[in-house]
Amino acid sequence: MKKIKITLFLLALLTLLIFSVINKMTVSPGTSSGNGNPALLIAFILIPIFFIMVVLWVSIFKAYAIRRKILISFIVLTATHVVVAFIYQRKELEEYREVIKNALIKKNGFVNLQYVHDITSGITIHVNNQYFNLSTFFLFLTSTIFVASIYQLSILLEKNNEFEKTSK
Repeated sequence: MKKIKITLFLLALLTLLIFSVINKMTVSPGTSSGNGNPALLIAFILIPIFFIMVVLWVSIFKAYAIRRKILISFIVLTATHVVVAFIYQRKELEEYREVIKNALIKKNGFVNLQYVHDITSGITIHVNNQYFNLSTFFLFLTSTIFVASIYQLSILLEKNNEFEKTSK
């Protein structure tokens, strides 16, 4: 169990490092970049990390025999955090668009609103700091707990179903 906890902790630290590096790769408001978004090459590492962390959380839930009520609480709390974090990030993105708009007005004397929308939509180098920051790091961790909780609850419910069928 100690190995699992240490591995989970180290993966969380690695994830924080990846989020920090990608965040630092954001270009300053009002500047342009012709290199695409090289941060995406690093971001792909997060996909296997996510699944490994889910498996580790499930192992912890099994080892401590986490009950259904606790798992349901985890699901409700983590789902609430995910929703609140998405709303918060959406608000932050709108505010950041204003920062970029003001920087372009200061630099050029005018702004093309379509350009601002284009560079802040999708996964561009201009918004790395919006998608990879401390808030989204915690969202990532919360999401691993959310998925692991749903998985473990489904396993417990399935076992309970099988028990009820065999006892009849």
